[in-house]
Amino acid sequence: MDKTAEAAAGQTVSARQIEVFRMVMRLGSARRAAEALHISQPAVTQIVLQLEKSARLRLFDRSKGRMVPTAEAAALMDEVERVYVGLDAVQRKIDLLRSHEDTVLRVGALHAMAASVMPLAVANFTHSYPRSHCRLEVDSSRGLRERLLQRELDLAFMGDEVDTSGLTASEFYAVPAVCIVPATHPFAARGRIGVADLADAPLIGLDAADPAQRQLQSAFAGHGHTPRFVATTPYSHTQCALVLAGVGLAITNPLVARTYTALGLRSVPFGGAVHFRAILAFHPGQGQSTAAQQFVRLCRQRVEDLLR
Repeated sequence: MDKTAEAAAGQTVSARQIEVFRMVMRLGSARRAAEALHISQPAVTQIVLQLEKSARLRLFDRSKGRMVPTAEAAALMDEVERVYVGLDAVQRKIDLLRSHEDTVLRVGALHAMAASVMPLAVANFTHSYPRSHCRLEVDSSRGLRERLLQRELDLAFMGDEVDTSGLTASEFYAVPAVCIVPATHPFAARGRIGVADLADAPLIGLDAADPAQRQLQSAFAGHGHTPRFVATTPYSHTQCALVLAGVGLAITNPLVARTYTALGLRSVPFGGAVHFRAILAFHPGQGQSTAAQQFVRLCRQRVEDLLR
């Protein structure tokens, strides 16, 4: 290959040249293309000539000031349009992602949050982004952990008893327990209920493996008392339902208890060292989308509202 051929072969077609070529082809003249691109007609003509030189193709026949596309130009235009259709699709996807449209957000939550924080958080998210879809999965902390590791969830709110190895995790909330009682109970008017107050009271406990239940047992033991549990359940919201039915009193999650006050229960601060904690976790290899970050912010706001 001689030096002239090597120089020609080394020239590359630019995006600007393709843009001008496409506009000439679509509008039928250099003048109209120049108006659409807000440049001069000579500039359009010069850029098209540069394209022909770079491509080493004759794309237009010039006759009486007109640019008549050749068969090569028509074939090239077919390929150019396919590229632009792809670019248009990319831009539409960018617009959709920016507005969370057509976003599917997969959220996992332990039962306590599903019964308290999630309803309004999901409502606010879907109202703000009506084209999005929130798939709320409620499971045990162990189940949520496994689903995160399998990348079946985008984020999950789990109990603090869960093993977070292999995940990106941080404390989402740590809230002091409350004693929930019927509105007609003598304790309902108190500003605080201590361990000694509950020494002989019928109590509804959580499962023995629950961290809050273990803390409660320790609090009673520290005061030399043995709690009288008449029923146990894995879930705070079931505790509240049982209190509402008259089974007994419960030391429970204040976020859940808050949702039952309108039904005739009262939430009174508990004097023992018992806290309910939740962990927010992500898969370390899965980036947090804007939608996920916004959803977490809404959940934090909901927690603050419930604790007021």
